[in-house]
Amino acid sequence: MDRKPDYVHQVREEEEGKMVRQLLRNRFRFSRRMFRRLKEAEAVEVNGETVYLTSRVKAGDRIAVFLPGDAGDGVKPQSLPLRVVHEDEDLIILDKQPGVVVHPTRNYSEGTLANGLAAYWQERGEFHLVRPVTRLDKDTSGLIVFAKHPHAHAVLSGQMERKRYLREYLAVVHGSLEMEEGRVEEPIARSSETPHLRTVSPEGAPARTQYRVVRRWPEATLVRLRLETGRTHQIRVHMAHLGHPLYGDTLYGGRTAGIDRQALHAVRLSLIHPRDGKKRCWESPLPEDIHLLMESLSPF
Repeated sequence: MDRKPDYVHQVREEEEGKMVRQLLRNRFRFSRRMFRRLKEAEAVEVNGETVYLTSRVKAGDRIAVFLPGDAGDGVKPQSLPLRVVHEDEDLIILDKQPGVVVHPTRNYSEGTLANGLAAYWQERGEFHLVRPVTRLDKDTSGLIVFAKHPHAHAVLSGQMERKRYLREYLAVVHGSLEMEEGRVEEPIARSSETPHLRTVSPEGAPARTQYRVVRRWPEATLVRLRLETGRTHQIRVHMAHLGHPLYGDTLYGGRTAGIDRQALHAVRLSLIHPRDGKKRCWESPLPEDIHLLMESLSPF
């Protein structure tokens, strides 16, 4: 192959005699599905020659992996303004603006973050499926990660289950929380009466949210939250369940005084990078509308 390999490993002395598959699994944590794709595409070389995954290597050998290309996902490229926080060969992190849907749906076929990202990559001669590792609600702002290939997506998704992929949010909620910090462990289910609503229910999926008070006003609280699970509307449902719905979140009992969307921002993201195994962190400042909301609140 004449293109640059996506992954390279130089065989060390202590690795001599081991199979290519074993080294790639240990070094890059490839999944079984990925190995099947690599095998079908004949996408692994040793010293420039295509090899079987069961081939054994010698010290000094250079293993090169060429990730198979993606088939189209049907997302129409559409040039839109994007705030790119970080990008490398495995992932891209965007700072999403409120009012933007992440991925096309029946009601939003265009103007989504996915449409803009597809155009962004197309303009740079890159072609990837649009793979959000997690999602943000339409009116939630802040950091969101997209994986550029199946391996990165699988690794990052697996980190969420092991609590190594951490997401933190800031929210302005109604009222004054009784405790300075706490943990909500209430299962969340789809509402039987209104399908787009979620509710706390014993029949729901496990959901866990940590919270810590950052600032207080007589009628409101700024809260920092960390998700341990990723249920739809999780923070909004859990805060409403505590009796403190988010400002602007009319779906769950909040009022629109001072802001016309839920006052929720994905402020910090940390993960273990799928390529080098190192911890990385990114932060996003609070947007102007949440700052204006806080300025409008009554001081003590």
